[in-house]
Parts: sequence; C-alpha cells; structure tokens
Amino acid sequence: MSRIPWWMIALAIILVALIAGTAWSLREPGGTVGVIDLGRVVAQSPLAQRYEKQLADKYSDLQAKLEEEKTNLDEESRKAREKELMAEYLKLKQELEGKLEKQIDEALATIAKRKGLGVVVYKESVRFGGEDVTGEVVKALK
Repeated sequence: MSRIPWWMIALAIILVALIAGTAWSLREPGGTVGVIDLGRVVAQSPLAQRYEKQLADKYSDLQAKLEEEKTNLDEESRKAREKELMAEYLKLKQELEGKLEKQIDEALATIAKRKGLGVVVYKESVRFGGEDVTGEVVKALK
C-alpha cells in the first residue's frame, strides 16, 4: 500500500476548509445576490421620465431653432449649425444620463446595505435566482 505524504493530507484539509468557508460566507449577510432591471427602472421611474421629457423638449427646441435659422443660411452654414446644435443636445443627454446613473447607484447602495446584499448585478445577465430590487430602486427615484 502506498503511503501519502503528510503535507498532501494537510493541503487537502486546507482546500476543503477554504471551499466550505466560501460556501458558508454566501449564507451570511452580504452574501445574497441582488438583481436590477435597468430597462424597467428607466421605463417606470418618475425621475427617468422627467429626464427623458427634458431631453425631448430640448430636441424640439433645437429643431425649431434650426428651422428658423435655416432660411438665412446657405447649405454649408446650415450643416455647421446643425452640427453645433446636435453637439449641444448630446452634451445635455450625457449630463442627464450621468445624473441618472449616479442616482441609481446611490439608491442601489442604500438598498443593498439595508438588505445585506453582497452584490447587485444586471438582471439580463442572470438566468435565475437573486433578489430583484428593481421596484425599490424605482420607488427611490422620485
């Protein structure tokens, strides 16, 4: 019968202890996985709806401004002005998206801490399981 070195047995015991400890940590607070559906947050959140309306209003204003100026501009000047107005629109869009993302992150951090969630992932990347916190985030973004 072959003899197994003592260090291999010790290594096996340590490995089993590490695996068991990792599995156990998932059962403790902070080990639960939360999921969020960002599409639903954007569709249902009053804050996101206000931002979308603000963006749509800005687009309409810029379109109206371009229509007014169009008659006084030649083709090249019109394209340049259109480019300027589009840059203004995109700047506002990025600003509002950044604000919304920050507010979602803040709401998620608060909810995750209160619920003892160790991680929150996008619902689209989860086949099953996890605690859905989307509704709570929507409520937090008033």
